[in-house]
Amino acid sequence: MSKQKVSRLDWHYTRWGGVAAVLLIKIWIKIHRKPHYFVNLIRPIDQNEPTIIASNHQSLLDPPSIFSAFSFGALIKISPVKFMTYHKYYNSKYKPPLYTTGCFPTHGQGHTGVPGAVYFARNGYRSFVFPEGKRIKNNQRTPAYEGIVKILSEIPEARLILVHLDWDKRSSFFSRPDFSVIIHDASKDVDRSNADSIMDAIYSN
Repeated sequence: MSKQKVSRLDWHYTRWGGVAAVLLIKIWIKIHRKPHYFVNLIRPIDQNEPTIIASNHQSLLDPPSIFSAFSFGALIKISPVKFMTYHKYYNSKYKPPLYTTGCFPTHGQGHTGVPGAVYFARNGYRSFVFPEGKRIKNNQRTPAYEGIVKILSEIPEARLILVHLDWDKRSSFFSRPDFSVIIHDASKDVDRSNADSIMDAIYSN
């Protein structure tokens, strides 16, 4: 991994860019969806505690939509968050909004991929990964990649937070389908050395 350091400018830019995106998507969800949120964290977020967040993935809107489950105060505490993003998608015309909302690429120079996620988790960010590595729109899970296990092996003391989200399909243009987010700390029964065990725990909620 590059020796390059993340600047305080990046930390603040990512934090407030992400917060703004969440607040905007929260308004959009209230208008177009029926949101159902369940957040069960055993203790408040500590910005000095390395924290890894793992989730299933259904939509391009998932990153800000997931955090719409938090109150403004909790959102400030958990920010900034860095989301690992497919490098070919990140290095495209979408790069400016992706960077602004906290995304970083899976491959490339600088803080990328697993080393990047480890670096961010150790330096004041929360690192967020989608272990399946792609969007699964039908909510039928697929085998997880080993990236999440590699990250956790590098930071065995990291707090692991799991997220399960589900976008119901729209039945008509004017419908307001459900959108649900469940956020909880991984239990002690989750095998952190097994990516599929982590995904099983995500999909079981």
